[in-house]
Amino acid sequence: MSNTPRYNFTNFTKLIVALALLVGIVVVAAQDLAPNMSYAKLFAYIFIGLAALAVNLVGLSVIYLNIYQWVLRKGGTDTAWFWFNTEPKGLMALRESLRKD
Repeated sequence: MSNTPRYNFTNFTKLIVALALLVGIVVVAAQDLAPNMSYAKLFAYIFIGLAALAVNLVGLSVIYLNIYQWVLRKGGTDTAWFWFNTEPKGLMALRESLRKD
């Protein structure tokens, strides 16, 4: 038995077509916003904008994941524990019963 994943060519084709249509919509909208700009400059601005968005998303993900790891290392029940002012119902009793055993 092989452990290689199977790729569906039809789904890949649909993805490529959808991406092409989205790029077309963005180009048409951008051309309406800046009618005197060349396509090369327009694509450059779109690419720079998407790259900046990707860098921001990756940076925020790294920051949040580090915060979540810190919360768990410091004994947090959940990574969102500081959003609520109390522990879940029954958790304190469960901890006490585990300490007695």
